[in-house]
Amino acid sequence: MTVDASLQKLLSLEGVSLDDIEALRLILHGGSIIDWYQLNLHSSEAVSRFLRVNCHDPTSPRDQNRLRQLLGKAVVYLENNFRYHFPPALVNPQNVEELFLIASGTSEFQNLACILLKVMQILNHVDAGELRTHLSVSEDVLLRRAEDAVNRTVTRLRNDGAPIVSYQASRKSRDSLITKLLAKKTTVAAQVFDLLRFRIITKTPQDLVPVLSYLKDELLPFNYVVPGQSRNEILKLHDVLRSLPSMRDEVHVTPHRFQIEDVSEEEENRFSAANYRMINFVVDLPLRVDDLIDPDDPSLSALGFLVFYVVEFQMFDERTNDENQQGDSSHESYKDRQRWEVIRRLVYGSQLSDAGGPARGRTP
Repeated sequence: MTVDASLQKLLSLEGVSLDDIEALRLILHGGSIIDWYQLNLHSSEAVSRFLRVNCHDPTSPRDQNRLRQLLGKAVVYLENNFRYHFPPALVNPQNVEELFLIASGTSEFQNLACILLKVMQILNHVDAGELRTHLSVSEDVLLRRAEDAVNRTVTRLRNDGAPIVSYQASRKSRDSLITKLLAKKTTVAAQVFDLLRFRIITKTPQDLVPVLSYLKDELLPFNYVVPGQSRNEILKLHDVLRSLPSMRDEVHVTPHRFQIEDVSEEEENRFSAANYRMINFVVDLPLRVDDLIDPDDPSLSALGFLVFYVVEFQMFDERTNDENQQGDSSHESYKDRQRWEVIRRLVYGSQLSDAGGPARGRTP
């Protein structure tokens, strides 16, 4: 297959920009775009790509109306709760895409545009959650839609020559879910993020960067990465920047648009071996559900046409993946440690005597 020139450029470090690195940093460190003070969308094409990966078609009148609806809600919320006042250029722009360009620029309204977009994002997510409760649809239907969306994108990427040597989609079984909840200190099903998991293995660590950059433009909105759930022991983005020909002279001015959030010990996977290395992140994947919405129910018209489904991604290069299968890092060793923790909690709880045995009165 002949690879399009732009795609060929994208599938190498030559096609990765400083703005891409900023988005990848958020994904790999589990930050939140709500903490950004400026966007990186400097052209109409970039805005259009951002909207499409968030499941909004900028050419659709219905989608444009939805964006204006979210903008109106954001203005009302900020005016009523924080006494903000916005200029007409932001309240009623010629098209909503202008708001993204203003938030990425240097005009006097840049900060206000960012504030509006942040609230619009939260409102979009809240509306989607409420819409999901009104849909007469099973969990499995949404899971299959999310799975199909990822499968289509990765298949297209591989067919176009991406350096992906292995790809796997998996669903957590009921027994695995119960075991994980028993092993976790916070036994809440909503806090299990890997019910639907995807594993991608590339040829080299360097290949992870363009592949991840492609995915965040075509499938995974980096603005909906779940904060505090990312892990990265493979890529050092500062070193990646130094390897980009177009960026070698700009590394010292790399902007930091958000603060990296540390993952708490509670959120870290305590059963992974110390030398196990991976890239891991969780995304709230937007899904169009226009066909599932009852057109005769006027109460749903204000809730949009999206729902979100949480998916987890694990990414490795081939060598790192092979090393992870050895000894203490192997999956079987991981499962053994997890099973022993379940037995310990079921039998002894968290109270142990100084001698290492169960505390008195705590044995079932």
